Amino acid sequence: MNTDDLYSDNLGSQLGQLGSIASDSLDAAMDTDTLEMDGQGADVQDTVDDQEEDDEEFLEDDLSILMRAWVNERNAPDLLEYEGTTIENLMELVDFQTQKIKSQPPMIANIIKIDVDRVKYLVRSYLRTRLAKIELHAMHYTRDDTYKERMSQNELEYAKGFVLLEEKHMRRSFLDQLPPHLRGLDETAGNGMDMVTKPNLDAAVFCRVRTNVGEFQFDTRYNIIRNLLEDGKVELI
Repeated sequence: MNTDDLYSDNLGSQLGQLGSIASDSLDAAMDTDTLEMDGQGADVQDTVDDQEEDDEEFLEDDLSILMRAWVNERNAPDLLEYEGTTIENLMELVDFQTQKIKSQPPMIANIIKIDVDRVKYLVRSYLRTRLAKIELHAMHYTRDDTYKERMSQNELEYAKGFVLLEEKHMRRSFLDQLPPHLRGLDETAGNGMDMVTKPNLDAAVFCRVRTNVGEFQFDTRYNIIRNLLEDGKVELI
């Protein structure tokens, strides 16, 4: 090996070491910048995630309340308290999500639409269940102050209109053909039997205890656990 070759080898070795050092320094600098950017990105992502978690928690709370009210309404023999605030919150969220769908990619839009349709179905079923109960005992509910307070303004107007239509239909069908003293629709017989139908508060129901109720003798009759249901201590199943 001659001197030029030795010199060339030493120079190449030194250049290789310098290149390696420079590359390591550059990689370290890039790693530092990446870590800083990742840290900033993580902070922004955490903020977005927190906002999404808050929105999901808000949605889940309202959905849980409405779901529980829906199940209770379907299983209780009488009309329960109207969840007006929950309905309003969910419908506002549905309107917002419906507008949001227009600016989303097709896949995301389909997912949002599924959630919106799920909420709409729950709201419709809840309202239909209540209307079915109102139609079944409309006259009783419109005369009882407790039940009148449980209905929304629209439900109360619907119940009153239903009573008028039902009375008009019966009078045209057969009541006008009877003697005047037999035309009443709200009379009470001598044995105490009332012509106005009422919900059967002694109907059998099943419930799940949600919180401590202390010493309590449970029974299958709805009237026994009615106060606990109104206080939210039990839920029907």
